Amino acid sequence: MKAHFDTELPKLKDLKRILSIPDGRYYKSRGNFSNSIHRLTDLLGIVARIEKTGKKQSDFRSSDFLITVAEVHSNLFMKLQYDAEVIEGFNLTEQNFDQLANLIDHFYEIHSMIQSVQYMSRTLEDQRDTAVEKGFTDITLLQPDVKSLNNLLEGYGDAQLAIIEKAILDWYESNRWKVTSPFKKASSAETEDEAETV
Repeated sequence: MKAHFDTELPKLKDLKRILSIPDGRYYKSRGNFSNSIHRLTDLLGIVARIEKTGKKQSDFRSSDFLITVAEVHSNLFMKLQYDAEVIEGFNLTEQNFDQLANLIDHFYEIHSMIQSVQYMSRTLEDQRDTAVEKGFTDITLLQPDVKSLNNLLEGYGDAQLAIIEKAILDWYESNRWKVTSPFKKASSAETEDEAETV
């Protein structure tokens, strides 16, 4: 949820009616659950980056979040009435949340690996110029095989990045709230898991 003041948040009684949930509770995003909320913000920023929506991670920062029962679905009434306040909703379990953490970790790791080799050829060229300036005579410094290096690094990590990006998009689609008919009752029989909206 995104609100400057608590009074701007959707009233719980209205959410219970619109979403057909028995109960729920608001928490501050910067409180005890801040690490978990940051992970969901990370997810939304990554999805926007993959889908090239033009949005930044900061666009998904929330002020509050709601925890309620499992297997919640959004609907058109909810979307129309609270689109400005509700950032996203997820049906979360401990298992799928751990899976998300792993996917996000892999996403940043592969990006780090790709970036670490991105400027290798530029480094060789810069160091060649320095070697000439200093009068060094080592041929490997003076004539680095930049072309072969570029050929070697062509597409480095791209296949793995594509796999991870697909897995993240699949997780997002599988676990976010789906928009259903407002008249369909959400089941609250399963109490082991919890649904969360940010």
